[in-house]
Amino acid sequence: MSKRRRRSTSEKIFWILSLIIALSMVISLLIVALPEPPTPTPTPWIPQTPVAEPTATPTPPPPRPSPSLEVTQAPVEPSPTVPSSTPSPTIASPTPPLTVPTTLPALTATEPPVGPVLPTATAEVTPTSTLTPESSLEFTFAVCGDSRDNPSVYRRLLEAVMADGSEFLIHLGDLVNVGTEAEWQVFRDTMARFALPFYPIAGNHDGLQGKLDGFLQYSGAPAAHYSFDRGAVHFALADSHNGGISAAELAWLREDLSRSTQPVKMVFLHHPPFDPDGTDHIMAYGNEKFMALMVEQGVDYVFAGHIHAYAQQERDGVVYLITGGAGAPLYRTGHPQAFYHYLRVTVRGEEVTITVVRL
Repeated sequence: MSKRRRRSTSEKIFWILSLIIALSMVISLLIVALPEPPTPTPTPWIPQTPVAEPTATPTPPPPRPSPSLEVTQAPVEPSPTVPSSTPSPTIASPTPPLTVPTTLPALTATEPPVGPVLPTATAEVTPTSTLTPESSLEFTFAVCGDSRDNPSVYRRLLEAVMADGSEFLIHLGDLVNVGTEAEWQVFRDTMARFALPFYPIAGNHDGLQGKLDGFLQYSGAPAAHYSFDRGAVHFALADSHNGGISAAELAWLREDLSRSTQPVKMVFLHHPPFDPDGTDHIMAYGNEKFMALMVEQGVDYVFAGHIHAYAQQERDGVVYLITGGAGAPLYRTGHPQAFYHYLRVTVRGEEVTITVVRL
């Protein structure tokens, strides 16, 4: 019986390669025979016509408002009779805390009026910062008076002022009762936590034996009288601590006001020239000349203390406000609006709004 010859390994590899080559040729012939897919015709680009943006017609700015007064408050008792041009008072609560601006009014201090009872004050004061006035600036400040003898009420007032968005506080005098060293130490301790700029003017209780040494040393005032600008407002703080306005003080005030070009002028002092409630607890001298000067110089607002209550009245185009409710014993007899309070003043351009904040 014959045996079949076994194929060698090389022969097996040869037949496998031949088979692969034959299959490749068949696949290539099939690919060539198949028809190519149709090429899509591109869609022509249609140019877009640009649309012109509408042109906004600029709106002219509103006319600048004239200075005005809005007083809101809730009196405990019926309010006194005031001219019809003054709004009826209703209460306004302090607003929530706001961020205190970093720019502060720059002071312009001057020498006190000539007189034997006044110490020599420094004529130049280095301001905390320099501020260029802007007539459109909006800001708020507080005004109070007569805080003597009642640190607890005064502390409440200071806390309220720091929380209501005020930039600074103006005090109309009678910070202490007699002006002794011990009283000024108590006042300094009371003011220790007050974080805003503080601008006081002396009252009749602040001068020990008529002299302002303690006041100038401890109150923070740069001089017996001084002035500064903020926004559209000129602030003039005048000295009446001896009971009235002297001829020398009137001369300083006339010069200071006449130099100012600010559209709104405010004057601050301790003694009022008259009492809207009709009492005689007012300036002992210089009343008529002071009020004539206010009209002459176009002053818009006069803030005074001395009477421990709130009152306001307009005379000859000047609005007079009395705010003496920062802690001193209240004058309830003859004063329907005798309660602890301060004034919150908001300035928007040349528009002024005054709110009575009751404590």
